[in-house]
Amino acid sequence: MKSAILLILSTAVVYAGEYFAKVEPIESYHIKSAVNGQVLMAKDSYEGRMGDGSVIVHIDDKVDKANLKSLTTKLQTLKENIALSRDVIKNLQSAMRISQDNYNRVKNLNSYTKVQKDAKRSAYLSAKNALLNAKINLQNLISQRDDLEAKITALKDSIDKKSIRIKSALYIDKVYPREGDFLRVGERVADAYDLSKAKLTLYLSADEIEKVMDKKIYIDGKETNYKISKIFKVADSKNISSYRCEIVVDPPKIFSKLVKVEFR
Repeated sequence: MKSAILLILSTAVVYAGEYFAKVEPIESYHIKSAVNGQVLMAKDSYEGRMGDGSVIVHIDDKVDKANLKSLTTKLQTLKENIALSRDVIKNLQSAMRISQDNYNRVKNLNSYTKVQKDAKRSAYLSAKNALLNAKINLQNLISQRDDLEAKITALKDSIDKKSIRIKSALYIDKVYPREGDFLRVGERVADAYDLSKAKLTLYLSADEIEKVMDKKIYIDGKETNYKISKIFKVADSKNISSYRCEIVVDPPKIFSKLVKVEFR
């Protein structure tokens, strides 16, 4: 009785040259929460159905949306200030050039006193410093803009991750949270499977792999055109001295059943 149970639980076993493998979905997905928050909606009614891209779990995002609205308004104001600062810089550049020209025109003239020349030079340096300060202010505004845009991007990402969807063509097996639950980062939200193809997993020794590579594959006694799709080069950690092999097959009507695999 014990050996019979082990046979059923094994993914693939070999007996007298015959291998038994479970028909599994080509890919399994264990969706986990990327954010913390209280679950406002969880559609367990989607269990046993194909996903259609709809939200199956929604985590509270009211605070994030309020912050996003506030930061978006601040960003718009900041962008307007940046545009104004650039206009100010253009004006200050013109003023500085005029002051510089005035100073250059008189600095070598003997008809102007030192006091007059110093006044022209001082006006030029003041205009130059005003321009430099305006450029520093513009750089600060640009830095603030970049910080705000980064925060807005992070908030949008957080909001998006709080609406958990299962893309189309995936079969939804389980939805874990329920309305009112508090999800933490890393907690499982749903299990889903790609049923577009199936795979059979076998564990073969190195000698067996060499013997079966060029042989036809029979499933439940019927000849197929399937080939071994993948052979892992490192021995399996559970099935010691055996190497995991996968055969990709057409999807059956019912998954998880055991089939007999033969190489002839």
